[in-house]
Amino acid sequence: MTTENPYSAPTSPIMDRIPEIPDDILKKIKQAWVAALFSAGITLIVTLIAMSGTEVLGFSAWELIDVALVLGLAFGIYKKSRTCAVLMLIYFIISKIIIMAETGKPTGIPMALVFGYFFWQGVSGTFAYHKLKARKPALAVSGG
Repeated sequence: MTTENPYSAPTSPIMDRIPEIPDDILKKIKQAWVAALFSAGITLIVTLIAMSGTEVLGFSAWELIDVALVLGLAFGIYKKSRTCAVLMLIYFIISKIIIMAETGKPTGIPMALVFGYFFWQGVSGTFAYHKLKARKPALAVSGG
């Protein structure tokens, strides 16, 4: 007589051999969504200062839309969305170009390069994550 519960779900020894997602891929994704949260936080602070009556980089209440968009993209990157990671990188680049065109001078380039690096890592990480995730069933079927 067996001591196993006849109502328990069956298990598969093959599933135990599927590799985990490497930490470096997850780290890239985390750095991207943390950078997006930081960017949204800075934008929110500057926007609130501008709304209080102080002129800051031409910001107004309209930048709250920017904050909401960046927070949405950050959540998407957190959920490992390739689309959100790519959109965040593109949106960041376009917004920096617009700011530089409006001010007439290239300001904040070192910080822009840092954020650009993290957003690029997010793109790289999300694509690597989905590539590895797509290979997992094939690894399970072929036996590893």
